[in-house]
Amino acid sequence: MCEKIEILLKDKIGLDISSVGTVSVQNAIKRCLVSSGCDDLEQYYKRLLSSKAEFERLVEMVIIPETWFFRDDIPFDVFANHVKSDWLMPKENSRMLKVLSVPCSTGEEPYTIAMVLDNLDFPADRFQIDAIDISQASLDKAVAGVYRDNSFRSEDLTFQSEFFQKIEGHYCLKEKIRRRVNFHHGNLLKDDFSLMKGCYDVIFCRNLLIYFDSKDQKIAVHKLSDLLAPDGVLFVGHAEANNNVNSLFKSLRLRGAFAFVKKDGDESHPVGNYGKRFHEFSKKHSATLPVSSQRTSADQVSKNSDRNKPFSAYMNSAGYEAEKDEQALLSKAQELADEGALEEAEELCLDLISRFSNADAYYLLGLVYEASSRQDMAESMFRKTIYLVPDHARALVHLALHVERNGNSNEAQSLRRRAVRAAQ
Repeated sequence: MCEKIEILLKDKIGLDISSVGTVSVQNAIKRCLVSSGCDDLEQYYKRLLSSKAEFERLVEMVIIPETWFFRDDIPFDVFANHVKSDWLMPKENSRMLKVLSVPCSTGEEPYTIAMVLDNLDFPADRFQIDAIDISQASLDKAVAGVYRDNSFRSEDLTFQSEFFQKIEGHYCLKEKIRRRVNFHHGNLLKDDFSLMKGCYDVIFCRNLLIYFDSKDQKIAVHKLSDLLAPDGVLFVGHAEANNNVNSLFKSLRLRGAFAFVKKDGDESHPVGNYGKRFHEFSKKHSATLPVSSQRTSADQVSKNSDRNKPFSAYMNSAGYEAEKDEQALLSKAQELADEGALEEAEELCLDLISRFSNADAYYLLGLVYEASSRQDMAESMFRKTIYLVPDHARALVHLALHVERNGNSNEAQSLRRRAVRAAQ
């Protein structure tokens, strides 16, 4: 009967069970069965078919939202830079800026977007933020705008006092931000998902595609392409810059941002030159992996004729021979991964590992395997990373997610505690 419920999850929300782990899904089903008051799985299955609220409770138990304000801050810095250069600098640009956050969970991401625009003094009557999620319970929490400490995990919390009022241990979002976001209930995969095509100038769709199999990823990516304006920007999660995204979008090559534009966009438009326009920004924020060297700059890449060759040709070139420095190769592998060139990034990581046994190469290879839906191999790489560097905080966090998906919550908690200590 659990299998029938798993099929129901796949049919209704596109959930690839392997993305969260069969054990985790079955444990969630058992907990929801108990709380539902149903006598057995057959009765509970019928309840799921007839009760939208019961089904949403199961979804929330299976996919526990992991979100906080200014999560992975680089995409928001890139967004701010984009707004300043394309919307505030040109005085003749008086268009309405339209931003979409999907899935928006309990509201931390779209409210962060509103805070960024407020900090830029962007006129409130010139932007629209739409936020969509499949969970009505999450949307209700988002609309309420009341949060706990868990929603504040970024290093810089100066925004907390500016945009929130602390009342009895809760953080209440101020009205000037809360009213800037329009929340909607919806499912990106469904045919009745109705938003205007080509409407959004910026779309944040982070950590949704990882829950879909390849077929549903393609459907979602096509819908995102339809929703994005011709010169719009798409932000995805670090594990989602894969072949499905690259089939319709091209990377802006900004390390840590995972920002893309449409492949069929007008190359003469300023968006086509994002790599140059954000050159200084990219250099400033290049250290997202714990490595000492910095990534090759966008201008240097554009001058390197090997950059546009097939990777096999690059491996045999004089450029590769001259670049056998361990950290330079790691930066090259990171660059390839950021652009969604996963096979090439994997090849270079394996080469690094074979010659240097580099912990950060193991970590990056784990990210590559995550992005290409090879979860068991990803977990293995993260374990090898912390074997070499026991206090590798990022690897500990990723490994915790993997073991939790496999049903080992005790080990996951232990790994998270280690990650917190390592980050201090």
